[in-house]
Amino acid sequence: MEELGPTEYVIFERIQANWLRGFEGVGGKLFLTNERLVFIPHGLNFQTEWVQIEIWAMTKIEKSATWGLIPNGITVTLDSGHVFKFVVWNRSKIIKEIVQAKRINNEIM
Repeated sequence: MEELGPTEYVIFERIQANWLRGFEGVGGKLFLTNERLVFIPHGLNFQTEWVQIEIWAMTKIEKSATWGLIPNGITVTLDSGHVFKFVVWNRSKIIKEIVQAKRINNEIM
């Protein structure tokens, strides 16, 4: 992950995840700071683009089911309407941390 900003700190790092991009599940790791959620793919993927989602731009963070069946997903919707889907373990804990970071981020702004 790139360098942290002057007021930024890590909440969790290196959480195993898959970013669902169309029909492909891009394997990698999630990082959460008080300002952004970052997904960095591992080197075995065809798609190596990483994504950074600013906490302030998130309008909805919710549980989802992979392929409509498996209860292991997180869906993040942005104010732009863009939707990101991730497959993770312990999704309730991860969602809780993202929501808490968003609350704190909104209070500071």
